[in-house]
Amino acid sequence: MLSLPFEELVIYLIKEERRTLLQFLVLYLGSSFVLFAVIAYLFYQNESKAFYEKTKSMMQMNASVLSSKIIYAHMSKKPFSLEDVVNKYQGKIGFYDKNNHPIVSSIEDKIDFSKHFYQDKKKMILVNQSTFGHLGVESIVIEKEGVSNYIMNLQSKIMLYLIAIYLFLSLVGYFLAKLFIKPIQAKRVQLDNFIKDSTHELNTPITALMLSLDAPKLDTPKNLERIRLSAKRVSEIHKDLSYLMLEEPKERVVEELFLNEIIKEELTYLTLLAEKRKVSLTLVEEDEIYFKIDKESFVRLFHNLVTNAIKYNKIGGKIEVKLLKNRLIISDTGVGIAKKKQSAIYERFYRATEQVGGFGLGLNIVHKVCTAYGIGIEFESKEGEGTVFILGFK
Repeated sequence: MLSLPFEELVIYLIKEERRTLLQFLVLYLGSSFVLFAVIAYLFYQNESKAFYEKTKSMMQMNASVLSSKIIYAHMSKKPFSLEDVVNKYQGKIGFYDKNNHPIVSSIEDKIDFSKHFYQDKKKMILVNQSTFGHLGVESIVIEKEGVSNYIMNLQSKIMLYLIAIYLFLSLVGYFLAKLFIKPIQAKRVQLDNFIKDSTHELNTPITALMLSLDAPKLDTPKNLERIRLSAKRVSEIHKDLSYLMLEEPKERVVEELFLNEIIKEELTYLTLLAEKRKVSLTLVEEDEIYFKIDKESFVRLFHNLVTNAIKYNKIGGKIEVKLLKNRLIISDTGVGIAKKKQSAIYERFYRATEQVGGFGLGLNIVHKVCTAYGIGIEFESKEGEGTVFILGFK
C-alpha cells in the first residue's frame, strides 16, 4: 500500500471505509432479517394454530350445548324449535336426519358427514352426532366462516411488524456502523493530513536546496550553511519516518551511553535551527547521565523533543535543556498545549495545533522509545506559556 501515490492511497482508504461500512450493514441486516423472519414464521404458526384450536373448541362446546337441549326436550317432551336456533345462531348451523338430509339449515355447502371436523382456507366445518336421533336430529353441523380473513389479517400484521422492526434495526445498524467506522475515518483523516503536512514539510528544505544549488556563488559560507541545514532537515525527516514506520524491525545495539556527550553533539545542529527561528537555546549540565540504550533511539527521542520546543516556540522565546539527578528536563516558552488535547499528544499523526507544520510523529516516537527502554516521561503545559518535559533515567 505504501508504494501507491499519496492521492491514490487516500482514495483507496475512502473506498475501504465504504466497503467496510457496506459489509457491516449487509452482515448485520442480513442476519437480523433471517432471525426475525424465523421468529415471525414461528409466531404465525403458533397464532394460527391457537386460532384453529380455540375456534374448534367453541364450535364443539356450542354443538354439545345444543345436543343437550335437544335430548332434554325430547326426553321431557317439551317443545324445542330448531328453526329458532338456526335463525338466532350467530353464524351458520344445520340440523340433519339419519339420511343426512337437512331438517333445518342455513348451510349451503355440501357436507362431508364422514368427517367429524375439517377445514379449508375459507371455513371450518364441525359435524356433531351426539344427539342420537332425538327430535329426528342425527347430526348437528356448524360452519365457521371468516377463517381466511383472520389468517390474512394475521399475516398482514406480522408483515407490518416485521417491516417496522427491520426498518428500526436498519436505522440502528446504520448508526452503529457509523460509530464502528468513526475511528477508521479519524485515522484516515489523520493520514490525509500527514500526507499534506509531509509534502509541505519536505518542500521547505528541498526548495532551499534547489535555490542554493542554483545560486551564482555556490561555495559561499552562507550558501553552504543553508545547504547543510536543509540536507540535515531532510535527513532528520527520513530518519523519523524510517524509525517509526518504514524501516523493517532490526536488532539495535544497546550499550551504556554517556548522554551528555550525545546531547552536545545534537545541539550543534539544533542550536543553529533555533537561531534561525530566533529562539535562544541553552544547556545546563549539573550532573552526568549514563544509560543503556541504542544511540539512534536516544537521538530520535532527544531530537524530537527539542525540535518541537523550537517549532512551537515564540519569536524571541527560550529553551532550556537541563541535566539534573538522572533527569533530562526540556522546558520552553512556546504556545503550550491545551488541557483538553494533552491526553492525545502521544498518538501517531496527532497534532495539538495547526499553527506550524509537522507530521504528528515526533511525540509518538518519544513515547515509543520511553516505553521500550523504561524511561519515565512526564510533562506540564499551559496554553500560551510553554511546556516542560521531564525524562527520568534510572
